[in-house]
Amino acid sequence: MKRGRVVKAIFHASAVGAVLVLAAGCTLPDFLSAPPAPPPPPPAPPPQVDMSSGLAVSAIPVYRLIVAPALADAPSRLLVFQLRLTTTGDAALSVSPEDLALVLPNGQPGRIFDRARAVELLRRTTLGDADLSYVWRNGEHPSGGLSESVQPELADLVSNTLLSQGVFINGQTLQGYIVADTGTPLGSLDGVTLDVTAYRLRDAAPAHVAYQFATVPPTAEAR
Repeated sequence: MKRGRVVKAIFHASAVGAVLVLAAGCTLPDFLSAPPAPPPPPPAPPPQVDMSSGLAVSAIPVYRLIVAPALADAPSRLLVFQLRLTTTGDAALSVSPEDLALVLPNGQPGRIFDRARAVELLRRTTLGDADLSYVWRNGEHPSGGLSESVQPELADLVSNTLLSQGVFINGQTLQGYIVADTGTPLGSLDGVTLDVTAYRLRDAAPAHVAYQFATVPPTAEAR
């Protein structure tokens, strides 16, 4: 038998076998019946750097705070950002949450909550995925995009690692979460800026980065 006929025979037998399995009330193996896995999340954007001081800032929206079940899959004005600060310079830099400012696309200031208020909000709300593209993907999804089983653990993680005052030098990273209010729910962070000011320990000279949030292109499923 020629090779082409052998391949066709094998394919035909596999198809018939699948039909017989389904007819008998059995399920197909996972690799035949499982829906395609969603695409991996986009990589984190590169840090933005103040070349004169070496201050480097990276900020990523990671969670929404959901105030009511009916809003679980809608944009929220309350967002949790993960912030990373590093420096390529030789000087030690100091920063505190009071040195951060959120500027909205219309030029109005947003609000970054202090630790006490951030912890209270985390306790009174539910965490949702900041990336709402899960809503348009095929298949079912948990309310808010996050399983209920992991939400308490994630909320505790955020509460316990909120950004606090710290000092960092070359080769070290100061990292933490901040909770912010954009004033109105935003479908995109286009035009939103996070102003970060750090100070050199030796002379209190400021180092400043106006971090521009990158626009994440929609996935194929979202389109």
